[in-house]
Amino acid sequence: MKPRMTIIIVLPVLLLGCAGVRVERAEGPSVAETWRVNAISGQELSPRTLQTIRQYNLDGFYPSRMAELSAKLHGEASVDPKPELLYALAEVNYVRGTRAERRSDPEASVFYYLCAGYAYHYLFGGETRFSGEVFDPRFRLACDLYNAGLAKCIAAAQRVGQLDPRQGLVLPAREGEEAITLKVVHTGFRYAPEEFGPLQLCSEFTVSGLANHHRTYGLGVPLIGCRDGEAPRPPHAYYPLQVSFPMTAFFRFEGTLADLRDRRAGQLELINPLTIQTVQVGDRKVPLESDLTTPLAYYLARSRLDADGYLGFLRPDYLEKKQGLHTLEPYEPGRIPVILVHGLLGSPVTWAPLFNDLQADPEIRKRFQFWVYFYPTGNPYLATAADLRVELRKMREALDPKHEDPALEDIVIIGHSMGGLVSRLMTVDGGDDFWKVVSSTPFDQLRMQPQTRAELRNTFYFERQSTVTRAVYLATPHRGSKLSPSPIGRLGAWLAGIPGEIVRIKADLAEENPELVDSLNQQRVTSVDLLAPDSPALQLIAARPKPSSVKYHSVIGVTRRSDLLIERLLGGGYRQPSDGVVPYASAHLDAVESELVVDADHYHVHQHPLAILEIARILREHAREHDARHQTIQRVGGSQPR
Repeated sequence: MKPRMTIIIVLPVLLLGCAGVRVERAEGPSVAETWRVNAISGQELSPRTLQTIRQYNLDGFYPSRMAELSAKLHGEASVDPKPELLYALAEVNYVRGTRAERRSDPEASVFYYLCAGYAYHYLFGGETRFSGEVFDPRFRLACDLYNAGLAKCIAAAQRVGQLDPRQGLVLPAREGEEAITLKVVHTGFRYAPEEFGPLQLCSEFTVSGLANHHRTYGLGVPLIGCRDGEAPRPPHAYYPLQVSFPMTAFFRFEGTLADLRDRRAGQLELINPLTIQTVQVGDRKVPLESDLTTPLAYYLARSRLDADGYLGFLRPDYLEKKQGLHTLEPYEPGRIPVILVHGLLGSPVTWAPLFNDLQADPEIRKRFQFWVYFYPTGNPYLATAADLRVELRKMREALDPKHEDPALEDIVIIGHSMGGLVSRLMTVDGGDDFWKVVSSTPFDQLRMQPQTRAELRNTFYFERQSTVTRAVYLATPHRGSKLSPSPIGRLGAWLAGIPGEIVRIKADLAEENPELVDSLNQQRVTSVDLLAPDSPALQLIAARPKPSSVKYHSVIGVTRRSDLLIERLLGGGYRQPSDGVVPYASAHLDAVESELVVDADHYHVHQHPLAILEIARILREHAREHDARHQTIQRVGGSQPR
């Protein structure tokens, strides 16, 4: 048992050689100090604000009588809301908030609320708008005060139970008054309000494992929205129970300065930055600050999907509840599905760099919705493809039972490595050929239980999925890989687990057809076995012609590195262009719309920057063709061809 466990631990390292996505608590600067301007320390007032309070003869109140200083400044601003008074009020209340936070005073959230509110009035008040004030450094600092004050308000309120992201922000009551609950609204999301769970500040985390960190700058606080795992999930929801998603908080302080002082001004808006990039304040359009990468990394780091990928190879039934199609957001009609299919020993995490970059493109995320297909990679890819066909049909019937959404008729499937073979099997017909690889006895002459017959028929006598109209193959071994017959490949085939369903089917066939016992006992066909260059199943797939209604694209890795560990383990290089596992000649297809060769090893072809740019180009082309085709169908009043 111990040698086997050692192999289990070492094999993924040798084969994959890539680190996972991680997210960790940021060390060092506080939340406020992570904003772009370090002048906002919260420890003392800036020279400009000190000058303001001297001009109003209020410097005697600082630093020991901050509440009185705030009240005096507010009184002056109520009479004449000059920009310097509003800015000073924002900064004074930020300092009050940091002091209250240090002594764990629940009023800290109020002071931060006031800070953001006064900054809002400074930014959008009459005297500041369209005047020379926008070139004053205080204007830019006021943006940071608004963002930092709101961030601190959210963190402080949530820490003491004053913020319920589902419905309201409760501010502590002033003496002799009742507490005020300010409304929380959700904008641009397809989640139900009761699904919203605790919020995390993006600025409190650092991300590793993703090369690019996609942010935009403006007003608002980038957050990690967390779904409440205890909330009921709507029917036909394909997103994880505890998914995380990007969010931006924006507080509208509509009302007077008196309303702000009395803690009655405004509402907290939680906005989906994937669909909304600006907010309207009066007649001004304001860009939102956002962070799309940290929420993705936060979810992936907590998901354990990398480990699940290894376990799914060794113990296929382990993935029973996680196997299938998944997306990170609710289904949205009109967006074209892009199905990502990982390769051997992989998991959906392998797509993180590609998804992170494509999601950041506003045009692409508006037109497409990304899905992943998670499966146990030790299974024969013919069986995996059969399961994916079932999943695609179920998804269509669940989300669009009346077949009214043309986007679901134009699916793009993208497969890496063995996932490319699974993807290609969505685009071709089976016929009788694949069954003949398994048995010389005609299928209809064998005796078996109805359930077994239905499952085998779906696996071997399949039809192409008419809803898949474009396929992108990344480092796909269409003609096999040297990995399969190598010693390390044989070891992998030995380690690969056999799912209980296949064991049951073989037992049923043996019981009903005793003459097949010897043949069935000799067959232990795993995904690794089926990747051998001489695999009959692989040769059948390679010989299948491309349907005229489907477009193919290839991205192939050819690395000039001659010292790849994987090639040494396979017994030396191919003596031909390759990515270290799949030769160029195996990955090449003649009938493709485009082919791109990148300098990458097998396990990073789909993460190469040029490969991601190529996929973005292909998706834009697909969207244009989809629009043109759909417009033509609408003009002639017909239905989309299948």
